[in-house]
Amino acid sequence: MRRFLLLSVLVGSFCSGSMLAADHPNIVQQGFSPDARYHLLFTSMTRDASGFPYAALQITDVSRNVIVYRREMDWGENETRPLDVLAEGWRRSQAAVLARYGLSHPIAGQRLFTVEPLPMLDYPPLGTVTRATPAGVVSLKTFTLRSACRFSDSPTQGFTLKLNTRTLQSDARLPNSRQCASGYSLEAAWRYKTALAVVVRSYTQAFEGPDVLPLVVTGRLK
Repeated sequence: MRRFLLLSVLVGSFCSGSMLAADHPNIVQQGFSPDARYHLLFTSMTRDASGFPYAALQITDVSRNVIVYRREMDWGENETRPLDVLAEGWRRSQAAVLARYGLSHPIAGQRLFTVEPLPMLDYPPLGTVTRATPAGVVSLKTFTLRSACRFSDSPTQGFTLKLNTRTLQSDARLPNSRQCASGYSLEAAWRYKTALAVVVRSYTQAFEGPDVLPLVVTGRLK
């Protein structure tokens, strides 16, 4: 519990959802399995529209950059316990899954960069953003990409994420989870052994400004 709360303070200090409009999940915990095969992202927030607590737990296969496990939890209007208490209790309920992937005690690794969040009532502009890190230059390029979205007033977008000249992920089409994404920003990156995890935020239309939702791109350092 002490380890969980400490990491909550360290990571949560640079991604407080109170600074942004609509839904902005906070990264409560992230880290790698000791063998660097898997990456954990654990987020929570109080939903903007309903005021209800929410948490999500995601495990990614680092080499394949594929989500192998994801669960979300919404608590209803009758829940009165604090968000951090709810999130920690729900995380403990996932103990068997975390143990299966060696993530009972994830290793945070070396933080390569952190971008302080800004109040965002609109979408980030198209273009390329770069960050020089000890592991190389991370670059995020965004571009217009048509999708089947019917609920956005802005053109939908995809992205390409590179480390130096090597492409870690590039959208040819938008997955269902990002059908209505109309912008992206870099947030943070970590490395552990040969594993790399980069957090990108996708911006999707909501009632008051866009929802700013995290996704993780993983890969191997050469």
